[in-house]
Amino acid sequence: MDVRDREKLLARIRKLYAMSQESVASPHEAEIALRRCQSLMNRFGITEADLAHSEFGASKVGKVFRSVPSYLGVLGSAVALIHDCLCVKGDTIEFRGFSIDADVAALTYSYLVRVMDRSLKDRKSNGTVAPGRTASFDYRVGFALAVLERARQMDRERKAAEQQRTQQTIVKNDPYDATGSSLVLRKRDLVRQACMQGLVTGRAKRIRYRNGSAHTAGSHDGARVSLDKQLDEVPRKAVSKSV
Repeated sequence: MDVRDREKLLARIRKLYAMSQESVASPHEAEIALRRCQSLMNRFGITEADLAHSEFGASKVGKVFRSVPSYLGVLGSAVALIHDCLCVKGDTIEFRGFSIDADVAALTYSYLVRVMDRSLKDRKSNGTVAPGRTASFDYRVGFALAVLERARQMDRERKAAEQQRTQQTIVKNDPYDATGSSLVLRKRDLVRQACMQGLVTGRAKRIRYRNGSAHTAGSHDGARVSLDKQLDEVPRKAVSKSV
C-alpha cells in the first residue's frame, strides 16, 4: 500500500471512529461504525497511534477576558466532560480533543451560554431575579453548577453502560467485540496524551456566591436546559455517513 492509499484508509477509519463516538448517531449506527473501524484496523494493521495522528484539534469559543469568569469555567468543564475533551481556561475557553469532539463542544458551549443569558434576562423581566451584577453572578453560578452535575451524572451512566458491555463481551468470549470496546475506553487516554502539552493543572478554586433566590433560579434553569438541541447546529459533513 503506497502512502496516498494509506492516508485515504486512515481518513476513512477516522471518520468511522468519529461516527462511533458521536452522540447524534443512534446506538445501532455507532456500533456498526465501531465494528467497521476495528475490522479495518485489524485487517491493515492500523494502530491507535495511527488513528490519533493529526486527528486532534482545538476550538476556542466565546469572548476574550482578562480572566475567564468562574461560572464560564464551570460550564466549560461540564461541556468538556460530555464531549470527552479538555477544557483550557485562559483569556477564553478552549476545547482540545478529537477534532469533531472539540467542534461539537464549542457549539454546545455557545448554545448553553446563549440559553443562560436569555433565561437570566427573562428572570429579571418577570422579577424572579433582582437587578444588579451580584444577582446575575449568583444566577449564572447556579445555572453552570447544575449543568456540571448533570454532565457528571451522564458520565457515570455512560461508564456504567461501558462496563456492562465489557462484561457481556467477556461472557460471550468474543475477542472481536472486546477489541472494539477497548477502543472506546481508550479515547480519553488518547486525548490526554495528545492534548496536555503546555498545560499546567492546579486545584480548582472555590466559587463564592450567595445561596439565595437568584442562585436557586439558576440551578432550576440549568437542571432543565436541553443538552441535545445544539446537535442540530453540527455541520452535516461532521457526521457524514458516506464512509
